[in-house]
Amino acid sequence: MSLYFRIAAQNVRKNYRFFIPRILTEAGLLACLYIVYTLVRDERMSSVKGGAYLPTFMVIGVAVISLLSVILMLYTNSFLMKQRKREFGLYNVLGMEKRHVGKVLFWEGAIGSVLGVFLGLLLGVLFYKLSALLICRLLAVDSVLGFYYVRAETLIPPALFFLAIDLFTTLVNWIGLARMKPVELLSSAQTGEREPRVRWLMLLVGAASLGAGYWLSVSTENPLRAIVLFFVAVFLVILGTYFLFVTGTTFVLKRLKANRSYYYQKRHMTAVSGLLYRMKQNAVGLASICILATGVLVMISTTVSLYAGTEQTLDRNYPRHELYLSADYDTADGELLPIPFEAMREIITDAGARCGVPVRQIEQQRYLTVGYAFENGVCVTDRNEGSWTNAADFIYLTAGAYETLTGEAVTLAPDELAFCVIAANAPKEHYELETLTIGGQVYRIKAYLPSFPIETAMISTNRYGVVVADDAVLEAIYLDQREAYGETYCSSFTDRVCVSFQDRSRVRALGTEVDKAISMGLYTWVEAQPDHTADVTWHSAWDAYWESAEAVYGMYGTFLFLGILLGLVCLFATALIIYYKQISEGYEDRGRYQIMEKIGMSQTEVRASIRSQVLLVFFLPLAAAAVHVCFAFPMLLRLLRLLLLSSTGLFVACTAVTFAVFALVYVAIYSVTARTYYKIVH
Repeated sequence: MSLYFRIAAQNVRKNYRFFIPRILTEAGLLACLYIVYTLVRDERMSSVKGGAYLPTFMVIGVAVISLLSVILMLYTNSFLMKQRKREFGLYNVLGMEKRHVGKVLFWEGAIGSVLGVFLGLLLGVLFYKLSALLICRLLAVDSVLGFYYVRAETLIPPALFFLAIDLFTTLVNWIGLARMKPVELLSSAQTGEREPRVRWLMLLVGAASLGAGYWLSVSTENPLRAIVLFFVAVFLVILGTYFLFVTGTTFVLKRLKANRSYYYQKRHMTAVSGLLYRMKQNAVGLASICILATGVLVMISTTVSLYAGTEQTLDRNYPRHELYLSADYDTADGELLPIPFEAMREIITDAGARCGVPVRQIEQQRYLTVGYAFENGVCVTDRNEGSWTNAADFIYLTAGAYETLTGEAVTLAPDELAFCVIAANAPKEHYELETLTIGGQVYRIKAYLPSFPIETAMISTNRYGVVVADDAVLEAIYLDQREAYGETYCSSFTDRVCVSFQDRSRVRALGTEVDKAISMGLYTWVEAQPDHTADVTWHSAWDAYWESAEAVYGMYGTFLFLGILLGLVCLFATALIIYYKQISEGYEDRGRYQIMEKIGMSQTEVRASIRSQVLLVFFLPLAAAAVHVCFAFPMLLRLLRLLLLSSTGLFVACTAVTFAVFALVYVAIYSVTARTYYKIVH
């Protein structure tokens, strides 16, 4: 056993170019998995302000990182085995049986696994505190958690997961070794790929898949339908990318080879001919780089744009008021009564004064909100008809209530209404409707309103404001939806008070104290009523600016952290694939370039050929990723509007900056790996 261990240790030292990236890959992935898994298990993080989203979203992170870890570790292992097949064949020729070589492989895997797992856990523990502080910063809280959080239940599962992957790769290596003959192992390094043919069926399927994915992204208008079609579009784009890289690049290289003025130059001939004969192998790697690069760009740009627009989102959804409150109570005889407006005004004013956040304005609102499937100007209430991916909320006011709230008079006949498109993500045709059909009744749209006085916070679906002539029309609409939906699911009239405080930032900081003070005031008022008994209860519905701020920062901050972490994992995977590809290309091209130098090709010309190869192929994934992001932009924009994206311009800017930064990193990675390639060649 000691002999095999010494041979394995010596192999690891000699092949450090292969093993160090493998160990660092395992360590980096394990550290990321440890961080997200610990965030799921760390009860302190879920208890901080806005941290309720962490366990749910981090579970997604655990699943994604685990899947990427399996793929990358298998890719790394396959690369190592391919580069060392000739070495294993030489062992057989020198007298070692396959079972002996298998033992050497086991100890090599064990050394790499132990080093990778130990380093990964060490990095995970060291960077977990930094991650926790970053999350607290993203959630806009001042919590500083204890530095140490090292527990067996968070250390053992990630370590066992990667040990299981390493054991599986060892079994795969043993099976592959057992199926290979010594002659095949010795000659594997000299076995090249046949010149690939242009597979026209694959080319057509790839082009059709990519075109279909692009078409779904560009043509899907409804945000709710986009949720379903997004994953279909992603699958089609991935399929099309792999097919087009496999056969499309072959088609392009053959055309370049047919171009005599381009091909018959020393720096172009070596690059084109070499790539053409190895394109089957290269194309899959290049397609993987393209998909990973697209993932980095999408995850970073979307999460950064959401988080950067948090304050704009809050201001857009709370333009005038910081608190919307409705309250009622049960009397002794079982009747449900609203708490009078004057009582609510007094309770809220007193609560604000006690908490040091004076009230600036309080107003009363009464309206009706009904959900429909809204299609072609028809509000569908039958759940068996229409597509509920076109769900929309309609907020109804009478003309009198509208005038009270805005000071603007609207004169309407019973069959007329005024219409306002509240949500910015509504289809364009809804701005051009001439009639609305509600409950079988056709109403003529007399006027389009530029704004609506009823503020409904956190708008994520299509939402519209409607002003009708009088209470009779409003009552008819209410009864129609009540009959359609039944007592359980029908909407009721909302009576609420809207409160504006003098200092928005101060009430945001003291929101919890304000909540408690108002709740105590409501409880005291109900207790003082003459018909109050021990069984009498009161009910309230809150929509507070400070609570939404906590929720939005919690959701966007968690999204951003997960996006950054997954983006780094994808970027790391991209760099790893590029590095290994440059190494494999270098070893395969070394003999070819040495022959070229012997027949008169200078080192300057060799460098020019390398640059030609890099510019010809290896920057293709970056360009393709940019095209993917451009076509994905419309669908991503609609999905982000469901998540309350504040500004389209902000998303455009974040996407552009993300691409620029990623391109610089991409160029840096290629600059480093190109030098490694050149050193191997020479």
